[in-house]
Amino acid sequence: QKVELIRVLHEIINFKNILFEWNAAVVGSANNLTSVLLASASRTMHRKQPHKTDSTQTMTAETPNSAAAASTPMDHDASETEKLLPLHHAAPSNSHPPPPSQAKKVGTALFYAVSSLGVIFANKIVLSTFKFPSVHTLALLQFTSTTLALKVASLLGYVNLLPVTWKGIKSILPLSTCYLLNILTGLSATQNLSLPMMVLLRRASILMTMLLEKYMLDSKPSKTVQLSVGLMLGGALVAALGDLSFNLIGYIVIFFNDLFTALNGVILKKTSEEYRKSKMTVLYLNSLLSATGVSLIILLLPGETDRVQSFPEWGNTGFLVYLVFASLMGSVLNLAIFLCTSTNSALTTTVVGCLKNVLTSYLGMFIGGDYIFSWLNFAGINLSIAGSLIYARATFRG
Repeated sequence: QKVELIRVLHEIINFKNILFEWNAAVVGSANNLTSVLLASASRTMHRKQPHKTDSTQTMTAETPNSAAAASTPMDHDASETEKLLPLHHAAPSNSHPPPPSQAKKVGTALFYAVSSLGVIFANKIVLSTFKFPSVHTLALLQFTSTTLALKVASLLGYVNLLPVTWKGIKSILPLSTCYLLNILTGLSATQNLSLPMMVLLRRASILMTMLLEKYMLDSKPSKTVQLSVGLMLGGALVAALGDLSFNLIGYIVIFFNDLFTALNGVILKKTSEEYRKSKMTVLYLNSLLSATGVSLIILLLPGETDRVQSFPEWGNTGFLVYLVFASLMGSVLNLAIFLCTSTNSALTTTVVGCLKNVLTSYLGMFIGGDYIFSWLNFAGINLSIAGSLIYARATFRG
């Protein structure tokens, strides 16, 4: 019995030791847990204090975390992890889009050149080859297609058009009137002149622009520009002397076309600042108001609708294809000019236009069927082309 009693006492003592060890472990763990919680609370309070040095950055950084904490309860480690995850990359305020690639620059310039050539040749084939009698109807189709294309693009969110108001219409009405007269005289010149002569005589608008800028802006072009313009006009004069297909109406119309082209830029500078900043809105209002104006001309001009209705080629599929192409290419050309200018620069667009006219002068000898070759005319064309190349080089160098 004594042995049994001693064994029981040993068991009690061992159990007591186990209890002491367990108690010590629990107390230590509690102390460690308390320390961890206190440190976590201290760090949390420190993060919630606003930083006076950059209040905007603090507000931006804390807003997502507070929203996450209100929606789902999560521990400190999870919130820290979420804070470091790049779920939303905010673009820096001073970031700039990457510059367009060289391929894109060349592509938009070629697109503009091809579109411009397409419009010129399509207009020439419709008006001279098929002898369509109404430049007003062709202009109406081009104005309408441009207006509809811009409106649809605006509804789809591709362009931003300012709201049309009476104040805006009054502001842009002089520009739209000049725009309408410029297009009508340009189409009439295409109808009455061969393409080489039309391109050559169109260069007189550069001289008119220079004179207007000197008178209104007191600007003086460089000697190289003056020389190039002199060569262009001298070549045009020589070509005119050898023009065997001389058409007085065409020469008069192209003079007014040059005048309206020069006035267009001057009037644009007097247009409301609000509309000048939105090129697409200016183009939209110009096309809309011009379509309205040319419709009135068609209705009021004696015999205009009868000539269009009695035109014998309405059943010709080839004519209809070229007519639709000429009508739609106006919108395509405006898009090409916008892309070329925005991707490259207005200067590059001007230079590409000059080089495009060189190609038009030579190809135009074979399109339309109204060019009559003579050596004097051909020499004048080449002299004017040389002047245009010098002008393009001087313009590109600035």
